[in-house]
Amino acid sequence: MNKQEKIKSFNPNEPALNSNLFGLPFNEDECDIHVLPAAWEVTVSYGAGTMEGPKEIAIASAQVDLYDEGYPKGWERGIWMHDIDQEWLIKGESLRLLATRYLQAYELGEIGPKELKIQKNINEQCGLFHFWIQKQTAVILKKGKRAILLGGDHSTSLGTIRAHKEHYGDFGVLQIDAHADLRSSYEGFEYSHASIMYNVLQEHLATSLTIVGLRDYCHQEADLIASDNRINAFTDRGMNKALFAGQTWTQVCRSVVNTLPDHVYLSVDIDGFDPSLCPSTGTPVPGGLSIAQFTYLLDAVIASGRKIIGGDLVEVVPGKDQWDANVGARVLSAISHRLA
Repeated sequence: MNKQEKIKSFNPNEPALNSNLFGLPFNEDECDIHVLPAAWEVTVSYGAGTMEGPKEIAIASAQVDLYDEGYPKGWERGIWMHDIDQEWLIKGESLRLLATRYLQAYELGEIGPKELKIQKNINEQCGLFHFWIQKQTAVILKKGKRAILLGGDHSTSLGTIRAHKEHYGDFGVLQIDAHADLRSSYEGFEYSHASIMYNVLQEHLATSLTIVGLRDYCHQEADLIASDNRINAFTDRGMNKALFAGQTWTQVCRSVVNTLPDHVYLSVDIDGFDPSLCPSTGTPVPGGLSIAQFTYLLDAVIASGRKIIGGDLVEVVPGKDQWDANVGARVLSAISHRLA
């Protein structure tokens, strides 16, 4: 059967009857949207486990009903998840052990030649991993597909953003995040999850950066936000201040959308949401968006005529009861429906 025949014969009301993402009936070539898993958490600095995110989100996706009120036929586009690369998975696990040893010395102020060698090795290997992600994303985009990177920690976004820059040219980044991720490096790691957007701006990969949900950042990052006119920050405090003063969420979203160019890359760190939705994520912070606020914002972006060309979802740690993976699967579905 071809894709159209599969759409006609498939019953979206049935539970998932296969192991495909969301239980969809399509093969890789038939899917318009491709998810590239990046099971990588080498430089995480607090809670770990995000490398398990892609696998567990895929499992949880079987519990997501395919009807979306705003996109009732959205499933017909097809969304395919590539296999987790086992070579990089094993290498990442090994590097994480080295990073843990380095960080123990770092916290004690006992950095010597051995630790500096570990630091250099990790920076080099992370750079190679991002280059691999870039190449894999480029292959997806050259086939005319849309790409979503599924982390893993937030550092994994760098390679896919590079590939989108090569493919699309200029775009702005809409970042949903409790953190700015604008540190020049963190704990000695150049490719830290805390440095992803600093690296994006340093490499001139985006014409603008709009951060929504920001509520935990350092003085250095605050200074950079104030001094770099490419950056627009909608802090949790600032948005709530506007809401408490009588503005509607529609008005707040309009202010956000007005900072965005025609093409938008969406980068979603799960900790941008209220931590009741992601209690197991590595660096949860009180405050944050609801799912309803998030989807309303994305729909406002689209209603304005702007296009969401690609994106990522990162920092999902499944947790013992899989709640975070459940939420992650639903956020992934919401993103996929809204890609141009």
